[in-house]
Amino acid sequence: MIELALAFTDKDGSYSEHAAAALASVFRNTSSELRVHILHDETLLEENKNKLAQLAADFKHPVHFYPVTLPVEMMDVLSGTGSIDRWTWGSLYRLLLPAVVPAERVIYLDCDVMANMDITELWEVELNGGYLGAIHDQGIHGIAEVVAVQGLNPETYFNSGVILFNLNAIRQHVTWFEEMLNFFRAFPGTSMPDQDCLNHVFGGNFLLLDQRFNWFYVPGVEMDFQHKIVHFAGDMKCWDPLSPGYILYQDNLSLTPWRKHPGLPAPTRKSTDRKARHLLMKRKIRKHSPRKSSSRHRSERERSERVAMRKRRKASRHPRHKSTAGSGKSRILMMRRSSRRKHNVHIRHFSSGIYL
Repeated sequence: MIELALAFTDKDGSYSEHAAAALASVFRNTSSELRVHILHDETLLEENKNKLAQLAADFKHPVHFYPVTLPVEMMDVLSGTGSIDRWTWGSLYRLLLPAVVPAERVIYLDCDVMANMDITELWEVELNGGYLGAIHDQGIHGIAEVVAVQGLNPETYFNSGVILFNLNAIRQHVTWFEEMLNFFRAFPGTSMPDQDCLNHVFGGNFLLLDQRFNWFYVPGVEMDFQHKIVHFAGDMKCWDPLSPGYILYQDNLSLTPWRKHPGLPAPTRKSTDRKARHLLMKRKIRKHSPRKSSSRHRSERERSERVAMRKRRKASRHPRHKSTAGSGKSRILMMRRSSRRKHNVHIRHFSSGIYL
């Protein structure tokens, strides 16, 4: 069984999400059974802890949580180290793996890595008595002078984002913890506390691993993510929407309880019914509202009224009705009646459309 460890502080709740995506990337690509060890502090909310447990259960892997408090001696010697605020206290929890995790050896992963390979290959590497296996830091060219000041060799300086720890060998080196404290006392200005400390204590007896086990993403450089553990060690992390690793990150996140559900919510039954009633009313109004005059749409009553109107007009033009006063008065009365009848017809039909 592969022993896998992560360690983090989760002040704003985002790092448990990143840890979940990293775990999912391992789970989906690894054929061997895994046991997960998560080192955390009080910032990990119970809700997020349950989600991580659910993720492991979904892939049928056991998970163990270890609440961590840094020893008082370590807190004291680190109190003057300004870079802690940049890297967080959680970055130091990996230093305590030999004392916390009851396993012979363990693979440690940072939360900003995406495993795109079966990590059984890394697990099966023989350390031959070495304290750990790690990858040469690919960003050493920018910090070579800094690490050299601390007595570290840039040629063998390793990165701490992916490490295969031989915990039994470290435990047999009984002074390992005291040597860590001495390093922090001697170099309070260390810029990468956990990484510099590991290199100081274990750098003399470690195995240099194949670069594909901790492949650095370099911004602006096109790279193949296949069959690698890709480490987004710089400022642009895989969860950054502008990162080339964002699609891979979201793909892995979709396998976790933090999966996103795009799209608008389905309308409720109430809103659907209201819309249906509105459309039905519009159809009724359209059906019964008055239309333009047309022979095929006129009712029999309208036709008879028009016939009667023609007869009255014809009769008014008869010679016996041609007196000036009489004919003018008759025309006025006829126009009034005609207007009144048309108006009444319009109101009658409009009203029947509204209140039918």
